[in-house]
Amino acid sequence: MGVNNRSDWRQIPARAVDRWFLGVDLGQSTDPTAICALNHRIVPHEKWTANELNETWRQERTEHFDVRHLERLPLGLAYPVQVQRVAAIMTRPPLNAGAKLVIDETGVGRPVGDIFDATGLHPYRVTITAGLESTQHGAHTWHVPKGVLISNLDSRLHTGELRIAAALGDAGALRDELQDFQRKVSEAGRATYAARTGTHDDLVLSVAIALWFATRGSVTCVEKFPF
Repeated sequence: MGVNNRSDWRQIPARAVDRWFLGVDLGQSTDPTAICALNHRIVPHEKWTANELNETWRQERTEHFDVRHLERLPLGLAYPVQVQRVAAIMTRPPLNAGAKLVIDETGVGRPVGDIFDATGLHPYRVTITAGLESTQHGAHTWHVPKGVLISNLDSRLHTGELRIAAALGDAGALRDELQDFQRKVSEAGRATYAARTGTHDDLVLSVAIALWFATRGSVTCVEKFPF
């Protein structure tokens, strides 16, 4: 039997990635609208790891999702004004170089999303649902279970891939929201996720929808709640 020559093994290089996402959780009369700018980066390294089973070399890499901007808009702000604020953020570099805009239109419905379209922003639209599976409805619209959003955010936090800069103005408020978030299980065994009574979850959801969109296709719903 011949000896395997590792130099003949197939190489699987890591692809460098530097992408931006703007997540917007649209508020209603008692809940503020929250905005999160998220930078997704993959950095390939010089080291390669051998896989004996598949006879391949895989290039090592680091991957991070960095929250670079957090903002709450004032309560009572008209939706056209909110859309203009989002549009202004999208014109800033590096967001103006192809950032993806993702909005949560769960409570406000399609009419507010249509204002974004009329402004030329054409966001990807998310409606937060119950259940376990995300479904796509047209080219720009998804129904995504809250459990999927929160489980994904949790797992990326615990691996250290999701990072929140302490210097951000609303970083403390985001951490408070994470602490106030809770999981409830109904008598029928269905899990629901929400902020505690009297608190908000708008910042959490703005980060969660941006992160979900950046990682969609690799997200599963894990039945646990860590916060």
